[in-house]
Amino acid sequence: METWQIIIAIIIVGLSIIMPIYYSSEKKKKAQQEEYGETINQSTRDKNK
Repeated sequence: METWQIIIAIIIVGLSIIMPIYYSSEKKKKAQQEEYGETINQSTRDKNK
């Protein structure tokens, strides 16, 4: 193998490891923000009753 092929292989393997971790953390963060928003909405609804 030549040097450029090794570098490309390392980049592909690295991205295949990093990208799922990144997307799962973003998904978790978004779910927490929606949950927080719902909590705020519910407390506002309770105050207005």
